[in-house]
Amino acid sequence: MAQIDWQSIMNGTSQAKKRYHGANVNFFNAYNLNRQKTLEAGREIYDEIPSISIQYPGHDVTVRKIEQQDIVEYPEKYAAFMAGNEPVESGTPLSTWTLMNGAAMKELAYLGFKTVEQLAEADDETKRKLGPLGKFCKLAKEWIDSAGGTQTQLVALQQQLDKERESRKKLEEQLEILIQRVEASEGTDLRPMRKEVIQDSPEPVEPTSSAPLSDLAQELIERSRGRPRKV
Repeated sequence: MAQIDWQSIMNGTSQAKKRYHGANVNFFNAYNLNRQKTLEAGREIYDEIPSISIQYPGHDVTVRKIEQQDIVEYPEKYAAFMAGNEPVESGTPLSTWTLMNGAAMKELAYLGFKTVEQLAEADDETKRKLGPLGKFCKLAKEWIDSAGGTQTQLVALQQQLDKERESRKKLEEQLEILIQRVEASEGTDLRPMRKEVIQDSPEPVEPTSSAPLSDLAQELIERSRGRPRKV
């Protein structure tokens, strides 16, 4: 219920309007995907961000982080928000976990579980008290263990991909230098050949590799050394 400042009324002064007078204001927790932690853990990790939503009837909703002035202007709403909101460490919110249905999520949230990690770390006594819901503790642990095992493979593949990209970049730079040398020595314009040379290049290799070059690349090398062009 709105509070009336009777003292202000008696003094002939009116209450100052709030910044969002007439708007629907709500405090809630938003979840933002933490890409760095997600990459390290091999599963989606979210950061919990205390937020405020502001919507004037008939207009779009504005969402942002809570500011101190919001707390001052809407103390009752903020107190109600905090009453059912305890700080949660970064993790995977149950609301984003596809292995859980809505009813189970609400019941576990009522019991204090907010993340998959909390379920996975539950001890035997807690699992016993959860009854049928205890199965989600086992599922959570298996899900996290599986994601962790996959992460090692993902990191290795990412490193291999980065290495191949770097090797290809070096190869393209070397071919460009050869093309420029041929153009300078023969006075010809080989720009139409550039795309063909790159597309015809072999898979990325280390500069010290003895892997064979494509025919076009080999021809450019010979021409850059002053050898006659093949006919």
